[in-house]
Amino acid sequence: MSVLTSRIPLSRTAAKREKPRSWSALIFLAPFGILFLFLWAVPVVRGFYLSLTDVNVAEGTGGFVGLANYANLFGDGDFRAALGHTVLFVVLNVPVLVAAGLILALVLNRDLSGRNMLRAAFVGPYLLPGAAVALIWTLVLDPVDGSLNTVLKAVGLPAQQWLTEPGQAMGAVVLLTLWWRVGFPLLILLAALQDIPKQLYESARIDGASRWQQFRYVTLPGIAPVLGLVVLLRLIDSFKVFEQVYLLTQGGPSGSTRVVLQMLYETGFRDFRTGYAAAIGWLLALIILAVTIVHQVVSRRSVKS
Repeated sequence: MSVLTSRIPLSRTAAKREKPRSWSALIFLAPFGILFLFLWAVPVVRGFYLSLTDVNVAEGTGGFVGLANYANLFGDGDFRAALGHTVLFVVLNVPVLVAAGLILALVLNRDLSGRNMLRAAFVGPYLLPGAAVALIWTLVLDPVDGSLNTVLKAVGLPAQQWLTEPGQAMGAVVLLTLWWRVGFPLLILLAALQDIPKQLYESARIDGASRWQQFRYVTLPGIAPVLGLVVLLRLIDSFKVFEQVYLLTQGGPSGSTRVVLQMLYETGFRDFRTGYAAAIGWLLALIILAVTIVHQVVSRRSVKS
């Protein structure tokens, strides 16, 4: 009984000590909370409200219109075309980028001479700003003196009009993005490969597993969660494509590479239709959210199966 009574004051004292700790934690979190409120929460709410208006910044006019902007978007041929170009870029870019990153990670995970230099060569472009990348690839894809057409001519193939042909311009954007962004999946997947215990490969070789079987039954399960994350991040990043398209093709030729964010930029900063531009941004955000949810559901089902 004496032991129990002696513990009661200690527990009360401990409870009293926890209160200053909780207050100190709130004090440390307060700067972040204030920044989050004013730099993220308030702009998001403000942006959603703007999407419900027809405000024109240049004229200083406009008022509340409800969901009219969203209804108009579904009937807007320009928006449907821009969304189609964005989806086409996603479909072309994500599989190529993830597959290239995985292949390079598998190759550079081996004990090769000059391995670190090769890693730096593939990761280096990822650190370049978009303006520099666009300038480099404008020179590479030049129809007269571009290095890519020079190579094609050297092997007896005709030169291509990469940036002026509607059927080739999107491919040029995908090629630029592959060179520019492949460093990210390469780094992430390389780290995942290095986390797989080598004993698993040794056991598989002892059991007579071929290289393909080792990849299928050891490597893929080992990197599956990270691979799913890389796919998700590339999906989100690809839906937000803008910089390389705008700098390389300006949405041309004939609007064949005009994507949703370029339309948003032109609507908001050229035409000053702020409300309509906000609606474009929110609809794109909802599409990305839907794609993310579908990806998560599919990933969880594949893990369970």
